[in-house]
Amino acid sequence: MVSIVRMALTAGWIIGPVLGSILATAVSPRAMFAATALCALAQIVPLGFLRTAPPQPRTPATPASEHVTRRRGLQVMLPLLTFTGLYVLVYAGEPIKYGYLPIYMHDDLRLPTLVSGAVIGIQPLIELILMPVAVIVARRIGMLRLMILGAALGVGANLCFALTGNATGMFVGQILMGGVWGIFAALGIIVAQRLLPEAVATASAIFMSSTAIASALGGLTGSLGVSAFGLPYVFLGAAFYGLIATGGIAIMSRSRPMR
Repeated sequence: MVSIVRMALTAGWIIGPVLGSILATAVSPRAMFAATALCALAQIVPLGFLRTAPPQPRTPATPASEHVTRRRGLQVMLPLLTFTGLYVLVYAGEPIKYGYLPIYMHDDLRLPTLVSGAVIGIQPLIELILMPVAVIVARRIGMLRLMILGAALGVGANLCFALTGNATGMFVGQILMGGVWGIFAALGIIVAQRLLPEAVATASAIFMSSTAIASALGGLTGSLGVSAFGLPYVFLGAAFYGLIATGGIAIMSRSRPMR
């Protein structure tokens, strides 16, 4: 179910950049933003027909049991918090990329708008292809072991952005990044829930909050990195984060062979 929802989201990332670049070139940027607003409005309609079951009442706990649960919860949540922190390092490269890769392609590489849109759009296409493959492979070798490869692909992608300096390197980097999110988008929240099986809603909430933290970290790293090192070397910071995440997930996978 998670993979299906993520695949639908990824399909939008394929269609959006390509159609957006075509619409901006053929008509105007205002028409592109108007079409984006209409799409955002259209998704509200089906949400209005959703119905959820009322929550079931919970049995109140005694103060003593609450104290024991709280102390135990801190220990039980440590693997989840560790994994979430490593995911933050993986995700931190995304705001850097989406903030500065279009600027780099336009100002430094002088790539046409259509080519830049294709570069951005190739990543979700690879994600869409790899998501069901990631689920199948994870059942054989384990989810965390597969995520080691995913984090390593992110390191390679950011090295391509930083060191190649041509359209081919941008495409290769985005293809590698598609491999990253084909793995993490399909399996990340499942791993989080497996790390805290007695409270999957809490696990999901903690894991989903990581995107906001990663966006803040990536934004700060990007602004400081561009000021200090300039483009395209700011992407080396994202590669460094990914390298730390690769090592951390490798350590976790030794004691938790999830399938």
